[in-house]
Amino acid sequence: MKRRVFLYMLTLLVGVAPVWAQDQFQHREPGTPFYNVEVSRFPTRHPDSSRVVIYLKVLYDDLQFVKYDTMYQAKYEVSVVAFDVDDIQVDSDIDRRTVQVKTFEATNSRDLNDYARYAFTLDNAQYKFTVGLMDLDTRKTTYRKFTVDLKKFIQGNLQLSDLVIVDNILHPDSGGLGYNPNVIDKLTDRSKNYYIYYMARGNTGTAAVEGAVLTTEGKELRTHRDTVAVDSTPRGYFISMDTKGLNYSKYVYRMKLTQGDTIVERRKEFQVGWAGLSNQVTNLDNAIEEMVYVLSNKEINRMKKADPEEKRKMFTDYWKQRDPSPGTEENELMDEYYRRVNLATEQFSTSIREGWRTDRGMVYVLFGAPNDIDRHPFELGSKPYQIWYYFDLNRQFVFVDETGFDDYRLVTPLHEY
Repeated sequence: MKRRVFLYMLTLLVGVAPVWAQDQFQHREPGTPFYNVEVSRFPTRHPDSSRVVIYLKVLYDDLQFVKYDTMYQAKYEVSVVAFDVDDIQVDSDIDRRTVQVKTFEATNSRDLNDYARYAFTLDNAQYKFTVGLMDLDTRKTTYRKFTVDLKKFIQGNLQLSDLVIVDNILHPDSGGLGYNPNVIDKLTDRSKNYYIYYMARGNTGTAAVEGAVLTTEGKELRTHRDTVAVDSTPRGYFISMDTKGLNYSKYVYRMKLTQGDTIVERRKEFQVGWAGLSNQVTNLDNAIEEMVYVLSNKEINRMKKADPEEKRKMFTDYWKQRDPSPGTEENELMDEYYRRVNLATEQFSTSIREGWRTDRGMVYVLFGAPNDIDRHPFELGSKPYQIWYYFDLNRQFVFVDETGFDDYRLVTPLHEY
């Protein structure tokens, strides 16, 4: 029955829009441009200011290309606006960009990217940034919002920037950034060297650098030590991450900068995955557990007990066979399934159960966000309950909070689907 529900869900991945709770379930409307953003903080020569750098990474496949003569061309506009805590604009940048390729295949590439960087030097305070990307062909825009705190970023003479994961260090004559930032903090090639870019500032002399790869629980796996020159002008450095052969999981890169008795530390979470793995998946074992709505317990246990490479193959094969766009690196079904799992975990977790394991989480994973919710939290003579409406399915689900601890249980059977 679970497979039947799941197969029916395939036709609804785009059709059921979360109009009922746009403030809770953030969802990009179909046709709007997608892009990845990373916000990093860097020291300046002046102790009362810092530099905020916003990196953009846009896959060619996410751009709208139009053919002109023998070339394919995409044009988009980036707008970045900085506001203070009182919502007063303090700085902005608008950039129109053009990407040209020679082949149609390149327009659908998920290996080729357009990179951009926008830098703002600001007083050490708290700011809100709005980043917008508008496709100049469709005129559709996607916005992202971020809060950046510079108040506690700079403390004392010894200063260390945020850490930026770098895919490639470019040739000095290539122009541009001098490196390609990873932006998504996901390493998909376990045989490749990745780097950390950072900037350091301190008293004139040298400082000790220690870089370490940690598990998310804090266990130290690998350590690298070096010495760098520092003075009152911030200098940029690259350090190898030493991530070859790491298992598919989530990790933390920790850097310590030491000069005399002063130590400054920064951390950066990253994920080791593989090409084609959804960015929504951060741990393979957890992702297999979360397939409970589409696989039997026997199938899940068999996958979990397999050796690491066989486990990865079984997981990949399952989703590859159900990829709605075979031949491309992106698997929209996998992305959507685990996006729903993650949102269910954020919205419906209780003190005793992860959100995706709850009844509301199950319905959300299988059917997506409802078109409307009728909430009844405080009616006399009645326990709290909710009714979720799916107008496109001509279906509704009723949940009752039997305990009063936000643990809503489904009282409407799923067997009709």
